[in-house]
Amino acid sequence: MAAVKPKRHSPTMDMTAMCDVAFLLLTFFIMTSSFRSEEAVSINTPSSVSKLKVEETGIGTVSITPEGKYYFGVSDPIEKRKFLNTLNTNLKMNLSDVEKKAFLDVAEIGVGKDRIKSYLSLSKGDREKAVLPGIPLDSTNTELIDWVRAYAEANPQGQLAIRGDVKTQYPAVKILFDELAKVKFYKFRLITKGE
Repeated sequence: MAAVKPKRHSPTMDMTAMCDVAFLLLTFFIMTSSFRSEEAVSINTPSSVSKLKVEETGIGTVSITPEGKYYFGVSDPIEKRKFLNTLNTNLKMNLSDVEKKAFLDVAEIGVGKDRIKSYLSLSKGDREKAVLPGIPLDSTNTELIDWVRAYAEANPQGQLAIRGDVKTQYPAVKILFDELAKVKFYKFRLITKGE
């Protein structure tokens, strides 16, 4: 009987095995991570002691800038498509397929129905640089409430989250609360950051 020679341990085989493990781990983390959608406007939310987290799905978000401009966003792509179709019909926007695609690519919309076609016709780079007037919400034009209604109609189980900047003036928040109360929309969450 012949003696069996032990196999030599090759450093090249060790490196290959380590690379395989590294790529498996990287793939696992990429596939199991949930990425936060980008925000159209930078909001520095006030802090609170609440431990509740806002879900990634089932949420329509109203953002209020320090200047009192209103933005509306939906992060879940399926919900956003339903919302867009309802909004397009309810507000008679008559968006083309190209404009609908651009709408779906934008994280948050900061223009009303009168300007949305011109905004969506901009290139992606120009849209990112554009200074947006916000969706109208004042004593003469409550269009933002129509957006909230369209979201509630498209996603009956959805909830509304309000994200205001620490420097947002009280009147901009109060008018939103008052207009939501007029249409009996009382269920919403305020987004804050934990202390």
